[in-house]
Amino acid sequence: MMVLEQDEIRVAEIPSEYMLNRDGIALVSVGKILQSLEGCACPMGVLSREFLKKVRLKDNEVMIVDMEAGVEHFGRGVETSIEGVLIVVEPSFDSLELAQKMNSLATGIGIKTTWVILNKITSEELASRLEAELGKRNIGVTGCIRYDVEIYEACLEGRPVYGRGAAEDIEELLDILLEEKSPLGAKG
Repeated sequence: MMVLEQDEIRVAEIPSEYMLNRDGIALVSVGKILQSLEGCACPMGVLSREFLKKVRLKDNEVMIVDMEAGVEHFGRGVETSIEGVLIVVEPSFDSLELAQKMNSLATGIGIKTTWVILNKITSEELASRLEAELGKRNIGVTGCIRYDVEIYEACLEGRPVYGRGAAEDIEELLDILLEEKSPLGAKG
């Protein structure tokens, strides 16, 4: 598949060696450094940007794009073809600052929808403090995912996370995100 040569790309056209399918969800990884000494990530940024510009989704399809943590992809223009940005905020000052920067960058390129999720939340008090700090930065919170040791155990063992704590929170958040008319991902 020559991404740069195509006018558009349909999900069904993506070769199976570039996509993992499980339980009706497809994962495509693009723009990630896979081995040492690959060189500058800029060409991967160009590929990611062009891929997202050309992906066309059916009415019942949603694409969630996992970007590297941070703001570098904004500088490479990867977000120019997406409709919304999901910002994950962890309980730290650095994460609050990064959320503010990402929100500003998203707004600056015309992205109208930003969802903010609090992650690894150990108490209602902590959630309230983070929400207040984000509120001072004019950033609303969509929801939160509580801290759950089950996630760490599942990751250590290489197995999916089912039905406990954070998994329930994630399921609720997905319902909220998917109910909104503006889909996550590339324009279709």
